[in-house]
Amino acid sequence: MIVIEICYNTNLMKLSLVKPAYAAKKLSDYLTLKDGSTVEQAYDTPGKIVNLIVSNLFVVAGILIFFLIIGAGFSFLKDSSKGKDEAKNLATGAVIGFIVMFAAYWIVQIIEAITGADIPI
Repeated sequence: MIVIEICYNTNLMKLSLVKPAYAAKKLSDYLTLKDGSTVEQAYDTPGKIVNLIVSNLFVVAGILIFFLIIGAGFSFLKDSSKGKDEAKNLATGAVIGFIVMFAAYWIVQIIEAITGADIPI
């Protein structure tokens, strides 16, 4: 059944193909942490969620850089000029990635020291 409602005050047309369903319980009631609090209570602001994501991205990036350096070492062990060029490119990319991560971390630390803001990373 198609229901068309016209809102005369705002001149907007609303087209609904399915009747709205309302849940008896919120999903956040089922998502609890070890301490018994809900996810909604623990991460109540977008800033807390962003801090969680950024700190985990630093860990993933560090692991990726580690494997890039290992891959560069194996490429260097290939006894050909192509393998050594691949190793040089991989190692250069890994070092640049490390420098970017290092700089980002310290820029945040400097901003925190200057402004006094609490930015947990």
